[in-house]
Amino acid sequence: MCQAPDWSIGDRYLRENVPELAPLVTRYSPCPLTPKSKEVYFTTLLTGIIAQQLPPNVSQELMKKLEALTGNPITPQAVLATPIDALLEIGLVKQKIDYVRSFAEAVINGSVTMDKFDDMTDSQITKQLMQIRGLGQWTIEMFLLLALCRTDVVPSADFIFKKELQKMLNLSEIPKRGKINTLTESWRPWRSLAVWYIWQKANDSEKK
Repeated sequence: MCQAPDWSIGDRYLRENVPELAPLVTRYSPCPLTPKSKEVYFTTLLTGIIAQQLPPNVSQELMKKLEALTGNPITPQAVLATPIDALLEIGLVKQKIDYVRSFAEAVINGSVTMDKFDDMTDSQITKQLMQIRGLGQWTIEMFLLLALCRTDVVPSADFIFKKELQKMLNLSEIPKRGKINTLTESWRPWRSLAVWYIWQKANDSEKK
């Protein structure tokens, strides 16, 4: 497992360089995010594939059933060794099974080198994962930010973040990817931390 970033350095940077975020840093610091171990990279991304276009409770139940079949953490080898009929019986549709098995094959044949992710750049990891059917931009961005704790990820596919950014900066519409990159330029190289603080604000707003 790679070492967690020193988020306190990012706190200081955001306070000094991004005035609109300073109150959020004061309110929600410290950021508790720590990188996940390599052993759960596959399961984490697999969850993203299975959860796509499904309610959270349904995808969580599917993952529990899949773990009961394959063991926990789920491995590529265990996925491929599980009969397709058994995967159908737990509620996975054929398309999702194809995606899951293709992902497992990509890891085994070396098309996706998860064992080397810690030494790869964000763009290198993204390039590999974007080739996997069923893995979209949002899932990959969440993996980089929450599982690997990369410090400079801006999840332009995340609606909650985009909506909160619109409100915070008084924008006339929800910003698109190019606009988001421009708006968050001053947050570099701590955009992930800034996003986490914005998520905390959004979460508090939901509770009210």
